[in-house]
Amino acid sequence: MNSNPRIAIGGILHETHTFMPRLTTLDDFAALALHRGPNLLTTMRGARSGIGGMIDAAEARGWQLLPALYAAAMPAGTVTDAAYRSLLDDLLASIDGFERIDGVLLALHGAMVTEAERDVEADIVARVRARVGDSTPIIALLDMHGNISPRLVELADVLLAYHTNPHIDTHARGLDAVSIMARLLDGAIRPTAAYARPALLLPAQCTGTDDAPLSLVHARAAEMLQDDAIISIAIMGGFAYADTPYSGASIIVTSDNQPRLARSYADELSDMLWRHRHTALPAFLTPAEAVARAKRYDRGPVILVDSADNIGGGTSGDGADALRAMLDHHVRDGAIVLADPAAVDRCWRAGAGAEVTLDVGGKADRWHGDSVNVAGHVEALSDGVFELELKDNHFAAFYGEKVEMGRCAWLRVGGVNILLTERKTPPMDLAQLRHIGIIPEAQRMIVVKSAVAYRAAYLPIASGIIEMDTAGLCSANLARFDYQRLLRPIFPLD
Repeated sequence: MNSNPRIAIGGILHETHTFMPRLTTLDDFAALALHRGPNLLTTMRGARSGIGGMIDAAEARGWQLLPALYAAAMPAGTVTDAAYRSLLDDLLASIDGFERIDGVLLALHGAMVTEAERDVEADIVARVRARVGDSTPIIALLDMHGNISPRLVELADVLLAYHTNPHIDTHARGLDAVSIMARLLDGAIRPTAAYARPALLLPAQCTGTDDAPLSLVHARAAEMLQDDAIISIAIMGGFAYADTPYSGASIIVTSDNQPRLARSYADELSDMLWRHRHTALPAFLTPAEAVARAKRYDRGPVILVDSADNIGGGTSGDGADALRAMLDHHVRDGAIVLADPAAVDRCWRAGAGAEVTLDVGGKADRWHGDSVNVAGHVEALSDGVFELELKDNHFAAFYGEKVEMGRCAWLRVGGVNILLTERKTPPMDLAQLRHIGIIPEAQRMIVVKSAVAYRAAYLPIASGIIEMDTAGLCSANLARFDYQRLLRPIFPLD
């Protein structure tokens, strides 16, 4: 290996909800993460993200990093072709400008969709490959919610994915990517990959890696990884809310020049997923039933999971079904966060200490139910800025350790504390509530708009977890969605 290899690094990440009406634009990437050239290294060095791990490990080895472009936007609707062309052109122009490239490290998602392109990650790698040639190794790190095509597997030398959901190992997987790149550059390994895809579409609620079916597959994969011939295993839960031919679970096993072994292991893990497919049929309570059950707990907080309005899956974050149920049941010390800029503005104009009557929630689209008319007291106002209490959190990759939710208002209606925000923000940290004065540990019940990602922050304080069947774009009932491009038949739809 060259004593000072030149490694191009970059990435474009988006988890695309194709059923969401609003398109994702270049402004959405600029609002979250859009870093070009040296600014990529300055900004992402030390970040608890995949690309942060890549940068840290590569620099520790003394490699010369060639920063291209890194862009990420919050999960949302289909990415416009104009936004994708702009980002891709910038990425490729940077690569074209590098004099010599010994390897390429890419941070991608796996479930990005544009108006014209359904297999974006394969398109990115294909275009990079065309520039660097077949002999230059390309390693891509993926979110385990990616929908992976055989073409992507063929184009990359090695594909890695996060092992955990909630994603608390993103930085560690970035370190792994660099370790594998070092072995490639030394000529110590010859990657051969096998891809397997069971006909299985997992709702987001069933992609927790501590739960069946994925926990069972990860346990077996951990045994396989003890085999020195295995370089990596990517267990993809998939993203059910992207309507593409490759949406769903998949397995990628990469061996050191042992294709038959890779195929055997990939098929075994795929078969295991299929055999346990019935564990991916969640049964949820109505919001009214969930609140009634939560009131019977001896202590709080009980976490009411509003996974159909999973902000991390691209939803609006303003579904009010759970709020309506808490108010109907006269809950004392309940908490919910709603993204509602109009309601925030009304509270700010009224001022802290004011009594207001207004409609909250249910305004963004037709998917997330109706607004609720409430009369309450404006307890406090804030600028919506807080620092994460959980530093090893993949959301820090996008937000940094400081999160900005826009202006916020704490509105107390009866016994329910409503945190109104201008920007939708996933429930990834207790400081989200605490920053304005709402004490999470003091609540009887807390609504979280998430499928799995809330667990890292909220499980340590939870006295119970209750899943709700609410209105929303990330409903576990996949039959609600009009798939047009999905390969059929597929479980559980068929």
